[in-house]
Amino acid sequence: MRSKFLFFILKSLVVLFPIGAGLFLTNLGVVKLNEASTIPIKRLTTPYGFLVFSSTQLQRAGLGIWIGDQFFSIKNDTVSGLMPFSFELINASSGEQAIGFQLPGFAEFSTADLHPKRGFRIEGDNGQGKVSVEVIDEKAVLVEETKTSIVYAKFVALPNVVNYEGTIFLTWKGLIAKEGFSTYNIMLPVAKSNETLQEAVYDYFPRVYAYYGNDVGFMIGIQLPEDCELKRVYPLPNGEQVMPGGGVRLFWDSSRPEFEKLDFPHPLSELITVNIEIHSESELRNRLFFDSGLYMGLGISLVFSGIYEALKFTIELKRKRTE
Repeated sequence: MRSKFLFFILKSLVVLFPIGAGLFLTNLGVVKLNEASTIPIKRLTTPYGFLVFSSTQLQRAGLGIWIGDQFFSIKNDTVSGLMPFSFELINASSGEQAIGFQLPGFAEFSTADLHPKRGFRIEGDNGQGKVSVEVIDEKAVLVEETKTSIVYAKFVALPNVVNYEGTIFLTWKGLIAKEGFSTYNIMLPVAKSNETLQEAVYDYFPRVYAYYGNDVGFMIGIQLPEDCELKRVYPLPNGEQVMPGGGVRLFWDSSRPEFEKLDFPHPLSELITVNIEIHSESELRNRLFFDSGLYMGLGISLVFSGIYEALKFTIELKRKRTE
């Protein structure tokens, strides 16, 4: 009697173990397949492009946006950027002035160790050299409704000086949108009409002058991360630069016809789009598909093996009962 009970237990294990293990592996394969197939698509959060504004009328306003790969975090939608700028006052006069920038996404002053000076650095050229300018107030303000940032500085203009230049180091979010499992769009809208200027600017400067499109002598550069492949880009860049270490930087400037200023409100912005594929994520997806196929193949085989053993066991029990 005891031997029959042990035989029954062993036979049950032979049946149940492969079915249980098979179901576990099949479920694990399905989980891996879902992980490789589910793509949380993310879209551009703001159509409002970058522009320059000031409290007094300017001429020859210039702006550079250089996005480097040193603090490029594609997954976290975070980039670091250097923004050099320059401008000329139409009338040289001392006293408080303001220079500001409207930027797409969430921009704040960088606090990285490589950028020890937080905020604006402004210098004036008095004809004999560059002189540091006193910045009396600076802010980076997020306009929640439109996911747009306003970055400005109030400074004390130097007597008899019209030429100024400066730099800002920024950390940005909201410029990267996920298009596929391993593909992303880096997007920068460039303002083309005065409808782009946010009403919030007037909260800080009731009287403001805005410069956009080819009113601004701009240059935008994006240095691609090493672990990526360029898939497509629009509009085509003005050129490519090879950086120290072999990295590639694409750049656009205001000479392109796509960025011409418009006298009517639509379209609001011209969108620079750089589509890239991250090699490590592409390899991860391939590995997930491989693991999924492996686990599901093993799991289904074990389930059928268990079912086959169960049928054999059932037939054997019926045969013994009829003897």
